[in-house]
Amino acid sequence: MIHDYDVLVIGGGPAGSCAAWRTQTAGLRTLVVEKQAFPRFRIGESLLPHGNALLRETGVWPKLEKAGFIEKYGASFHLSNGMADKEVVFADALVPGLEKTFQVERAKFDSILLEHAREAGAEVRTRTAVRSLTVEAEGHRVSLETASGPEEVSARWVIDASGRDQFFPSELKRTLDPSPFPKRVAIYNHFHGVARAAGSKGGNTLVVRLPDGWFWIIPIDAERTSVGLVTTIAAMRQANAEPADIFRKTVAGSPKLSELMAGSSPVMDFHVTSDYSYFRRQLAAGRMVLAGDAGGFFDPIFSSGVYMACYSSKLAAEMVVRAHRANRPLTNGECLRYAKRVKAHASVFQRLITTFYDNDGFAVFMSPRPPVKIGAAITAIVAGHARLTWPIRWRFYAFLFFCRIQRWFPTAEKIDFTGMDAVAQTPRAAR
Repeated sequence: MIHDYDVLVIGGGPAGSCAAWRTQTAGLRTLVVEKQAFPRFRIGESLLPHGNALLRETGVWPKLEKAGFIEKYGASFHLSNGMADKEVVFADALVPGLEKTFQVERAKFDSILLEHAREAGAEVRTRTAVRSLTVEAEGHRVSLETASGPEEVSARWVIDASGRDQFFPSELKRTLDPSPFPKRVAIYNHFHGVARAAGSKGGNTLVVRLPDGWFWIIPIDAERTSVGLVTTIAAMRQANAEPADIFRKTVAGSPKLSELMAGSSPVMDFHVTSDYSYFRRQLAAGRMVLAGDAGGFFDPIFSSGVYMACYSSKLAAEMVVRAHRANRPLTNGECLRYAKRVKAHASVFQRLITTFYDNDGFAVFMSPRPPVKIGAAITAIVAGHARLTWPIRWRFYAFLFFCRIQRWFPTAEKIDFTGMDAVAQTPRAAR
């Protein structure tokens, strides 16, 4: 059977664009369908240095260097009451070559990546949604909804990079792994007038830890800063207020946030994203692969989303190209290995995320001078180096061990959360 396309890529975000570039340049006729018109707003503006190499492989890096994005050399972590802080400098990582990356406006960044796939020869259709997929003997029959009406195409392979939302039935998306985290929600906006440090530190991501959540503060251009509150759904319900009010009251109740946000103003309406920690049980089967957020996502705290999108799309595209050239579907072994590799990377971030939300683990993370270069190993992971080579692995496990025993046998100074209650409530001292 002759198919209209060799590969259908669903979604024009980083995972979809990078996958499409790889399959098209490998000689496979590739169609990208994206339900929205580009450019479009997206959150998740912070890249990781270890992902730079993946973007360089696609040839898009020179375009990103010319786009005027803010250079990111590290991250700063603060306690909401202002009583503790720590700076992470990527150049201090145990692994060389992770010195910097970019903070990006996602509307612009995603458009550059999608246009790069188009320039490579992939066909790109925006404002085109997939309504159904039908598995056939050697591929898929796909029903599309376009601006001019319904349409059908056929493709031998499908790479689903459509993100968290499920817009069409899919067996691969039916079963989830048990989540290690409580359900959380993010409330966010872009702001003018947020204070920034001088020099290269002005491009850092700022993380402000709350008793039951945290804030991100990410500069995305000369004027605008992305600011978001992450908390549990339970805490948001207990606050019993509109998301914008919860955001403002939480800022007002934090000395550090009040200092950083003084004089700032929101650019648009507040956005809310909830229940975003999940992973699909299966990530590939037959002639279909899930990549990026379509497969899973844990938490935005360490900005792993775009990196994991680029990493999983590389593995997905290379696997599809090999099987296509052998004129066969994916084997069970290939599907299992793909899921194992993607989840192994994600699990490194997941374990680091777990320590961040644990007060005792956070105290160890904030330790200014950890022994035997443990801090340099953690910096490498924060920079995206989730492949645990031995010099990083044993130090990471030592770090996790210290986090576990911190409650009973402190190896780091205890963190003092006094002066603040939960999200959206006022400080005790102000009552």
